[in-house]
Amino acid sequence: MGCWGIKAFESDEGLDALEWIRNHIPEDGCLHLKELLNQLKLDEWCRPPAAENGESHSSIMLIAELMESFQNGTIEEWEYLPKNSFEKVVSFLVEKESVEEMREYLSKTLESARENAQNNQWNGWFEETNWNKWQEHMESLIETMRKILEQDREVLDLIPQTEQEISEEHIEGGMNME
Repeated sequence: MGCWGIKAFESDEGLDALEWIRNHIPEDGCLHLKELLNQLKLDEWCRPPAAENGESHSSIMLIAELMESFQNGTIEEWEYLPKNSFEKVVSFLVEKESVEEMREYLSKTLESARENAQNNQWNGWFEETNWNKWQEHMESLIETMRKILEQDREVLDLIPQTEQEISEEHIEGGMNME
């Protein structure tokens, strides 16, 4: 597997996870973080590596990047295909418990990568600049998770609901990921 940048979507691992997510967007357009994480953990190609390995790219990292893009309203930048599968997403519900799990995973991955770098120059990155940028990116994702955790509600929608309000059915219904 390979990568051509510091972000998960700039890696084979990230693109595999991105394609999996695109193919599993529920009919109602409502993504649920907890179910998404659980399903990805079961997938042979998208299962995240152990955080203790300190690997540079994972499906968890990709989901964190997606979460940032949905929150910032920049998800259209992810679509390079004529049919934008993310146009169907009307809600991305995240539970604090799942966000905390992601924050811990990303933090442990970064910590392990830094430990690995003591014996493996720049943790395998070819250039120190990329190693430093990757660390900054990971710190930014961890900070995004921390900010989500500071919110008052236990379940948050990352997509601002201006035109259409989310129904209770989305919050309670869950994803149908067949």
